[in-house]
Amino acid sequence: MRNVFWDTNVLLDLLDCERDGHETANNLLELARKRGCECQCSWHSLSIIDYVGGKKFGREDIWELLRSIVSEFVIPKTGTYEARFAFHFLDGDFEDAMQIAAAVAGNADLLITDSKSGFGKSPIKVVSPHAACGLI
Repeated sequence: MRNVFWDTNVLLDLLDCERDGHETANNLLELARKRGCECQCSWHSLSIIDYVGGKKFGREDIWELLRSIVSEFVIPKTGTYEARFAFHFLDGDFEDAMQIAAAVAGNADLLITDSKSGFGKSPIKVVSPHAACGLI
């Protein structure tokens, strides 16, 4: 596994120690580092994290957390083409389709999410964070 794409919910697990998936997300990041994987996330995940996390952590703290994400994660280039292409992956949730389009743009080998739906049309293998720990 070389390119591992993280959905927003897994990034939130990583940042918030009170979330159920926090320990697994931390383990996943450590494993990815050890194995030389490129961790990726979408551009729009950052604004979602800012909005959701800002309410809990406050502006300055969430911005520090965002800085740590952009220093470690690669953000695939996306734009008009990818937004239009996302409709090919639409399976009930356009935001999930956008995640898939971003993962495709990043040539991801694996897409990691806690979401149970919305990823049925992904051309990239979609797994839970726990399952990803055994794959990378």
